[in-house]
Amino acid sequence: MYLRLAFRNIFRNKVRSLITLGAISFGCISLIIAGGFIENTFIQLRESYIRSFLGHIQVYKKGFLEQGVARPFDFMISNPDEVIKKITDHPHVVAATPRLEFSGLLSTGETTVSFIGQGVNPKWENQISTFVQLEKGENLAEGDTYKTILGKGLSEALMAKAGDPLVLVANTKSGAINALDMEVKGVFFTSSKAYDDRALRVPVEVAQKLLHTDDIQTIVVLLDDTSETDAVIAGLNERFKKDGLDLEVKPWYDMADFYTKTVDLYKRQFFVLKLIIGIVVVLSVFNTMNMAILERIGEVGTIMALGTKRRGVVTLFLLEGLILGIVGGVIGVASGYLLAMLISYIGIPMPPPPGATIYWTAQIEMVPAIFAFAFVLAIVTSVVSSCYPAIKASRLEIAEALRHNI
Repeated sequence: MYLRLAFRNIFRNKVRSLITLGAISFGCISLIIAGGFIENTFIQLRESYIRSFLGHIQVYKKGFLEQGVARPFDFMISNPDEVIKKITDHPHVVAATPRLEFSGLLSTGETTVSFIGQGVNPKWENQISTFVQLEKGENLAEGDTYKTILGKGLSEALMAKAGDPLVLVANTKSGAINALDMEVKGVFFTSSKAYDDRALRVPVEVAQKLLHTDDIQTIVVLLDDTSETDAVIAGLNERFKKDGLDLEVKPWYDMADFYTKTVDLYKRQFFVLKLIIGIVVVLSVFNTMNMAILERIGEVGTIMALGTKRRGVVTLFLLEGLILGIVGGVIGVASGYLLAMLISYIGIPMPPPPGATIYWTAQIEMVPAIFAFAFVLAIVTSVVSSCYPAIKASRLEIAEALRHNI
């Protein structure tokens, strides 16, 4: 009986109830769109780091992470092909490729600049680094010798283009100076302008020849699913321990400092948004319920005179708030889903973030947790904001309330 009566009472003043439902629905839609946009930003930023620099996992010789910056040649993997074979045996590993990091001077004859270099395996690196985009020329390919691709900023500093000759100068593993004549094959750019301003890539065999070594420093691993990162790390650590390999594994999220700080910032902003929307919904429902009590004082006195207990009055008004929350939540979630689909279909053109060079198209990610939170928030805030008006109605004096019927 209370439920049927509560449902009928809500629509006695259709305009006010529709305004309240609109506020609740708008709050749900705002949470879904904002939360989905932020989640999509996280995913695209994460994948750009994984697919440009980091991979999902990197494998080093133990001690490299702590001391490798000062003494990189003391922590080299001497049997990379054997280790890569063990890594690729894991079912979630799509690719594993060696990298050899080095630095030195790059000269065109008249201009000399410093650089940071990567020796890579073109076949597997091109599969992993899908966010490395070629602006001019061609990418490295299997069989290339004495070819290099330059970061956009580095090529501009040297005024070098595809086909130009360069000289790479670097310290070998033993500390001597070595130089190689190279040819620019292409110019690339990534999501990081700072990286593009100093970076170049060469085939790993060329880097080994330049540094006089057969070893490599890092094996970069690409997975079929980012969510499997921790499981694969556990599996690789167990395999390395079993085979007696002196190796350590590091996940992408421990290396992406900018990403983790950005995620933390956006999560705090989203919390503030949720708080503001919650307050708006509470005030809207509170206003509706409070006005309903003022208009129905006589009715409350009548039902109490007929035997309805004060607890029954509280139940009636709480049910009205609950129904408003459920109906508003359903409308909001459904509308939010349709609007998110539409926005994702059209796309939101976004400028490059600070320190980046790549434009990107944002979408609204469909996150079940956000939909569930929006629906629950609509119900909880509606019921909570009905508590005070319900208690206020239950405390009316019967005789005083009945006078409003006269």
